[in-house]
Amino acid sequence: MKKLNILLLTISFALLSCEYDEGFEEMNVDPTASTSLDVNQKFAYLFLKSANDEYEYSYTEILCAGQLVQHVMHQTFPQSSIFSLREDLLTASWDVAYVTTIKTVVDIIDQLEKEGNTGTEMGIARIMKAYVFHKIVDAYGDTPYFNAGKGYLDSNFRPVYDDAQLIYMDMLKELEEGVAQIGGSTTLGNSDLIFGGDTTKWKKFGNSLMLRLAMRIKNVDSENSSTWVAKAIAGGVMSSSADTALMVHTDGPTDLNKNAWGVYYPRYVRARLGKTIYDWLAVRSDPRLTIIANPEEPMFSAGGNPYGLNDEDLSAQGIDVGTLPYARVNPAISRVDQPRMLLTYAQTAFVLAEHYGANGDHASAETNYNEGVTSAMNQWALWDPSFALSAADISEYLTANPYDSANYDELIGDQFWVASFFDWFEAFANFRRTGFPALQPFGGNPAHPENLTNGTIPRRMIYNPNEANINPENFDAMITSQGPNNRTTRVWWDVN
Repeated sequence: MKKLNILLLTISFALLSCEYDEGFEEMNVDPTASTSLDVNQKFAYLFLKSANDEYEYSYTEILCAGQLVQHVMHQTFPQSSIFSLREDLLTASWDVAYVTTIKTVVDIIDQLEKEGNTGTEMGIARIMKAYVFHKIVDAYGDTPYFNAGKGYLDSNFRPVYDDAQLIYMDMLKELEEGVAQIGGSTTLGNSDLIFGGDTTKWKKFGNSLMLRLAMRIKNVDSENSSTWVAKAIAGGVMSSSADTALMVHTDGPTDLNKNAWGVYYPRYVRARLGKTIYDWLAVRSDPRLTIIANPEEPMFSAGGNPYGLNDEDLSAQGIDVGTLPYARVNPAISRVDQPRMLLTYAQTAFVLAEHYGANGDHASAETNYNEGVTSAMNQWALWDPSFALSAADISEYLTANPYDSANYDELIGDQFWVASFFDWFEAFANFRRTGFPALQPFGGNPAHPENLTNGTIPRRMIYNPNEANINPENFDAMITSQGPNNRTTRVWWDVN
């Protein structure tokens, strides 16, 4: 562990000074491009940034996506609860991705090409590129892709915004070819902070991501969706909780090395568990409630923080906004040294269950549904055995909440939503694709007068408005193609 900390400290100090440079030229000059920096160190940095630093995670994933899917609530920043607008929260993830993460993975691929590495490391890099970009495309829509992060290579500081459909087709291709390049071993060593050099798990991760992307487009391109789902399953997706992609974190030496939620949580004392997920768990006597919510607080009387209300609204209802008497997230799953779940077996099993259910194979769908619930129930125990639930408790839950072929899509969508706690970009994407869970705008409260979406749940994040000045020609072309840069314009695959 000491060796790992020294490695990460070196990477963090070498790279973070360039993290928040402004201007598109700076956003396309790679801070990691250095002939003296070993590619393994760049990989470690890529993995850490793919799991997010506290800045972009708190701004966009927690305060925007986390509130939109009604998992968490922070009353100081209620904009995504009342559907108003605060640009810096919505744009942070896009900005940071182009300043650091995208440039890093593009630089890694360039360096591997120059070194003649066409094997395992190149395959992993291509999988990670798809992972990084799919989150950006799903959250924002059309975005620079084919020429992104190459300013230091070809001086293209103002790349075009590529069509999301074209990006998706290329990401699927990259995943197929990347998985094929992975051999039986890797030279990443301690830099592989996700699978510790297990190339079989890297292949399953790549195929499981392929499955996710293939299912994402099924409502707009059923033919390609079916083709790529079949490829993913044939290639071998995650088959047990042991395959879950966990990003290893440590208690330092810098915030980048720490779990982003763990860093965020003690800094923002008004963060609370959302009323929607709290009520969903409570009404089903779901044992995960005592894992996700702080068991040391009177949570069953306090409940979750409601949505669609700012401090003034709460005060008018007689709520003490200074104390906010609502359940907090359990600090035991909020530690800085807990892993970040990038893509889980539970999520994969639920996607498989949906696929089989949609094709009438309800026996396979039920098997995967049960596997998904079981894995989701115990996903916290992957690193802390004290969170393990007994087989009897899980069996009792499944008996009370069985697979239902007549209602499989809603049942699976709801379970996917709960299983994606902390993975709020993915929860937001799957909600938009499937329509489940059936979230109510403003958490069921009256439409807030400050809302800017005509009372509907927002469908995307927004780009940094500075792009209209920095890259005007390409930005305007994207607006003409995709639609206005607001929260109701939908990304390509969002037609539900």
